[in-house]
Amino acid sequence: MSGGAVIATAGLAQLFPAANRTRMWQLFLHLPDGYLACMGTWLVLLGACPWLLLKLRRRLNRESKLRKLMPPALSLWMVLTLLTAIELGYALCYDTTDALDVTNVSHRWFTVHVGDDLKLLQFGENDGLYYRDDVEFPTVPDERTHICFVGDSFTFGHGIPNVADRFTNQLRTKLEADDSTRGHYVISNLSEPGTDLYWADTIIREVAEKNWGVDEFVYVFCLNDIDACDPGFAQRSSELADLRHTPDFFLIRDTYFFNWLYFRTQLLATPAVKDYYGYVREFYNGPAWPTFLQLLAKVRNTCREHNVRFTVVVFPFLHNLGPDYPFREIHQQIQDGCAELQIPSLDLEPALDQHSNQTLTVNPFDAHPNELADSIVADELFEKLVSPPASTEILPSASLRLSTPVVAE
Repeated sequence: MSGGAVIATAGLAQLFPAANRTRMWQLFLHLPDGYLACMGTWLVLLGACPWLLLKLRRRLNRESKLRKLMPPALSLWMVLTLLTAIELGYALCYDTTDALDVTNVSHRWFTVHVGDDLKLLQFGENDGLYYRDDVEFPTVPDERTHICFVGDSFTFGHGIPNVADRFTNQLRTKLEADDSTRGHYVISNLSEPGTDLYWADTIIREVAEKNWGVDEFVYVFCLNDIDACDPGFAQRSSELADLRHTPDFFLIRDTYFFNWLYFRTQLLATPAVKDYYGYVREFYNGPAWPTFLQLLAKVRNTCREHNVRFTVVVFPFLHNLGPDYPFREIHQQIQDGCAELQIPSLDLEPALDQHSNQTLTVNPFDAHPNELADSIVADELFEKLVSPPASTEILPSASLRLSTPVVAE
């Protein structure tokens, strides 16, 4: 199984140990105690340096060689002060993520913005799933249509601080605000960064077998999800695992700016990252594609066995949308593959492409969708939702009007 902790009560919560701190200063700083102690000591020493230099200068006569070192020493102090200010800025104010979540800045973001939103969905006595949401996952069936979105970091809201701004949560709000859909739908989100269709297959099967009243699973597919189906996946995963390793040198391991700078240079020098989108294109022309279709058919069959609809929603890569978007043919290939498998599908690329002149990503170093992109996605999903609510037939999907035809059995 790929994609991190899949079915375990440890799950995502292990990533956020600081979320449970009760010390007063941790309620707003969210920095390790060791970092605060070392930084406090360093600031005292740094503040004392000018006074010590001036005092030493007064004691030395003008001909002393040490006196001639005072200007360079003062220049060094100014450089160290500037670097310290930048470090504090990254530690306290630079509140964002990176695409692979390898930097301490990104780790702090997850602690601040995700830890308190994690909830446990228990599958059994010793297994379950931590998920991010502002409401509990409903486990008691009712008359409403329950649509459960399953996916990776795009679905999780990686880089979106307020979970209410994530597309599934915005969709939930829109449905409750509209008179024709209010009270008819339940929207849930089971997702985890770094996962793939293998992980989704396990989650969907676990939830379906519990008979918790899910009427439709929507697999939110990002184009790189096919990665796990490629024979070279293990090698690339090993390269990325090596990239995530932080050196033991404290200035890189325990800081925020220097740690960020180190990983930025490492990412630029790593072939698996530099040529990543070239790899993704190759997946759709190699053995990964038929393997992916087989796995997609397996998930579809699981849903049919439990009388649950299964739909695929396709996210584009957001950083290079526009007239020359290089993955448009692959989007059509995915649509054709879903139609062949009789799986309803919705491509988000046309809706998002209309806003390609706007900033749709979290930041220049994180190509995950931001709040604007998720708002566009929520609008697109809302427009495809029918009213009155969906019927109970499995094919074609009654809750999503498709952008490509689906052949019913």
